[in-house]
Amino acid sequence: MMLDKSIRRDIRREGFKNVKRRFFLNILVVFIVSLVVNGGYSLSTRQSFLEDDSLNSTVTAVENAEKTVEKTVENAEKTVANGTKSGLGMGNEYSNTSVLVSFICNTFDIDMINPDTVSSTSTKYYSGVASVFFNEITGSQSFVFGIINGLNQLLFKGKIANSIIIFVFAIISIFIFVFLKNVIEVGKNRYYLEQRRYSETGPGEILFPYKNKRLKHIAGLMFVRYVFQSLWNLTIVGGIIKHYEYLLIPYIVAENPEVGKRDAFKISKELMMGDKYKAFLIEFSMLPWAILSYFTFNLTSVFFSDAYIECVMAELYMRIRTEKKDSLPLELRKWLNDDMLAIDHVENRPHPSGEEKLDIPTVDIHSLKSDYMRSYSLLSVIELFFAYSLAGWLWEMVFYLAQTGEFVNRGMLHGPWLPIYGCGGVLIILLLKPFREKPALLFFTTVIVCGVVEYFTSWILEVLFDSKWWDYTGYFMNLNGRICLEGLLVFGMAGLAFTYIISPLLDDIFTKMKDKYRWILCIILILIFIADFIWSLISPNVGEGITSGLV
Repeated sequence: MMLDKSIRRDIRREGFKNVKRRFFLNILVVFIVSLVVNGGYSLSTRQSFLEDDSLNSTVTAVENAEKTVEKTVENAEKTVANGTKSGLGMGNEYSNTSVLVSFICNTFDIDMINPDTVSSTSTKYYSGVASVFFNEITGSQSFVFGIINGLNQLLFKGKIANSIIIFVFAIISIFIFVFLKNVIEVGKNRYYLEQRRYSETGPGEILFPYKNKRLKHIAGLMFVRYVFQSLWNLTIVGGIIKHYEYLLIPYIVAENPEVGKRDAFKISKELMMGDKYKAFLIEFSMLPWAILSYFTFNLTSVFFSDAYIECVMAELYMRIRTEKKDSLPLELRKWLNDDMLAIDHVENRPHPSGEEKLDIPTVDIHSLKSDYMRSYSLLSVIELFFAYSLAGWLWEMVFYLAQTGEFVNRGMLHGPWLPIYGCGGVLIILLLKPFREKPALLFFTTVIVCGVVEYFTSWILEVLFDSKWWDYTGYFMNLNGRICLEGLLVFGMAGLAFTYIISPLLDDIFTKMKDKYRWILCIILILIFIADFIWSLISPNVGEGITSGLV
């Protein structure tokens, strides 16, 4: 028997040796991957000990299916009794089935679901589009159903403005899942396959899928695996069987990222033939670590068992591969060609994979027709300040109008301008000029500059007037309600647009006017602005939608 009791014991023993060899680095790698996959420190430790590709899928599949069936029957019974229309309440748990049914019913205006039976599971963040997706994805513990329920919440419960930008965040979320979360597993597996025999393996192997133009193929293959596994999970028993049939696919891809989709599935099926139950026993033997993790608040998972399990699974793959490779058909065997992973001793050097380069997409800013490196005259700076102030006022006015259907004169001042936007735009073109040749660095410095301006402007206004003109409380990753990640990312993107496109374009328009008329216009605008500023210090612009009832 391939995975008899003595071999399983030896696999666990080798896994223990491998995790000890570079203990802290092994822990760091699995922790970083958990951060990426699960979305934050509080979620970085696994709820069970093997995430999706683990005994957790096997043990909980039947329980989840039973709960889903019971919930569906209960919903149907209440629907018949009450005849109520579907909706989304707050505070009760819901199943993935009810989320999907609710979305379909809302879309086609079908009266089927009791609103008390479908609700959101998380209200940690309750404002902003990003918070809706974060809450629903983490609350439902499912990427697909989280996205569906996020769409449901925003399209059928939100306002027009949310509906306009919802698809942008949906696309971003799907992109992150397909090209980051669903791919990073292959990089993690590559690291653990290499480090078991090469003591100088570095954490950079996590980025293995992103080297040498592999990403597109790996992302597609892993997404197909995810879809197939999800569909088989609907059959309960089939999901358990396919979990073990597909178990080695991420390792096969980690060994040879060029493997074809169909061949990857065939190889995994052949390698696992007759050993599915034995693989289950290996995973089940990790149950004590899961129990210990529960009683130690996941500390043992973070500082040992997560990395240990990864080493055991890597060892499991190599044992099965070594024993069964030669029995595979030639057209499948050719893909398992990295025999340097299968050596029988530890090398004090990195894996001899040769030079590999990250595929980092870049934008050639030098191809832009605008002279983005120009220096702006005093007149241009003044004109850009008022242009950005007006654009900011229009943006917030239109946004509030779309949200509430009401026109509101946003800002502390009474005129059609928001100077915080003007100050931010001017600081970007003046202070950040040294970073214009490096868009990535310009983006991050713009986020910092705008964050500082927005935070301290909010603080000063609150100190002076004891009022808030904006409040991000409830938004995903906010700081004292003064700034939030969602807004800062928008400012970062806007800063790039200001620098490379908008500012040069506006400056070209401004310079077509004679300087005499430009000075006259600037002086008039400055005088009106000063008068408005003094008036607003005495009697600031406040009221519904301005300092109260904020969106």
